[in-house]
Amino acid sequence: MTNSTVQNQWLHAVQDRTTEMRRWLDADNNSETLMAHLHHEPVDAAWLRTYQRLGRDLMSAVGNAQEQLPRRR
Repeated sequence: MTNSTVQNQWLHAVQDRTTEMRRWLDADNNSETLMAHLHHEPVDAAWLRTYQRLGRDLMSAVGNAQEQLPRRR
């Protein structure tokens, strides 16, 4: 596999995780709950676990993609 192909796979993983987070936020009232959470209001524990998992998955994909990018000098 070429380096370009690997980079594209990591970038697609970031795009997929971003889409997953956006779809979840668009469902039910997850966006409103996120705003409550950001304003330090109590939120459902299951909702918070899902939000944290999606955030970790996204940040992991971003980190993996960054590792594959050529280093700038």
